[in-house]
Amino acid sequence: MELSSRTKVILATLAFCLSQAYLIGSLHSLRPNIVELQLTFAPDRYWEILKLWGEAGRAAYHDHFSADFMHIGIFSLFGYLLAHHAGLFDPDERKKAWQLGVMLPVAGMFDLGENLLQLLLLSGPTGADSAAIPLSAACSTAKWALVVAFSWISAQRVLKRLGFSSR
Repeated sequence: MELSSRTKVILATLAFCLSQAYLIGSLHSLRPNIVELQLTFAPDRYWEILKLWGEAGRAAYHDHFSADFMHIGIFSLFGYLLAHHAGLFDPDERKKAWQLGVMLPVAGMFDLGENLLQLLLLSGPTGADSAAIPLSAACSTAKWALVVAFSWISAQRVLKRLGFSSR
């Protein structure tokens, strides 16, 4: 039995929302928050944030990676299905649908790189002045830029389909 496009998009959206909620719930108490750590290029500030989190925060951060690796696949599939099966694009706009459809999978590749670098840092000596810190932050910056672009374009397309945009 083949699932309809609408069912695929609904299931992917549900999986994405549940996965995202789980990750947020796992790490919401960390201060400074995880995004600040992800976007930190300076080694001193990176290690300072981990120190502020304490052992429990560091353990929670380390433990979230198993779910985050699954989340990469979930949000990548969500992005692809939303772009290609949600009716955001007319049939003659296949190139635009393809461009939107690859944004989250590419963001996922950057997220994978970021995660692997973070795990490398967490397994090494605390306080090390490692090139992995700015490289991880660069991966995170690229990931978040693609996520923002995907969200912006998707929102514009939804508004257009609902008749709220003249473009």
